[in-house]
Amino acid sequence: MKEEDAEKIHPQIASFHFCPGCGRPDGLTVLYRKAIHCSHCGFLLFFNSGAAAGILLRDAEGRILLTRRALPPGKGKLGAPGGFTDMYESSEETAVRELQEETSLVLRPESLEYLCTCPNDYEYGNVHYLSHDVYFTAQIRDFSQARPLDESDGLTALHPNEIQDSDIAFPSLRNALIIYRKKFLQ
Repeated sequence: MKEEDAEKIHPQIASFHFCPGCGRPDGLTVLYRKAIHCSHCGFLLFFNSGAAAGILLRDAEGRILLTRRALPPGKGKLGAPGGFTDMYESSEETAVRELQEETSLVLRPESLEYLCTCPNDYEYGNVHYLSHDVYFTAQIRDFSQARPLDESDGLTALHPNEIQDSDIAFPSLRNALIIYRKKFLQ
């Protein structure tokens, strides 16, 4: 854990004013900065990160396909095709499903290469989510079949060194791009 994170608690804990087990308004305590415990009924609930996956998909020219986000969070900024993992879905399955939902491109999970994992903060609908983002890479010949779909205002293809940090929607993508540049551009 980073030193600056030592005092942080999971952001969803603050929304619990009553015990989900017995309904009492008193007796809830925070444990380990990521759980609530009721001293009356013993109810214990841990808050963990949600899983998400994305793809840094490159073409033969070395450009990366990015989406222009149509919705908050990060509306108008750049994101990698990706999203939250459904129940009982692998990270690879998430990445290829989200790629198809957002760009119409179809890949097989076995065509993905693991890149990295990055923690992320994601606020949507007045709920603060913490996610554990898994990034993959893959390569296709070109992006000619890509179309902006679900939650996208458009698609753009940029060389990794052309992508400005200020244009990126999420901290996890900024970190993934740093790792991508080290791996593929050095």
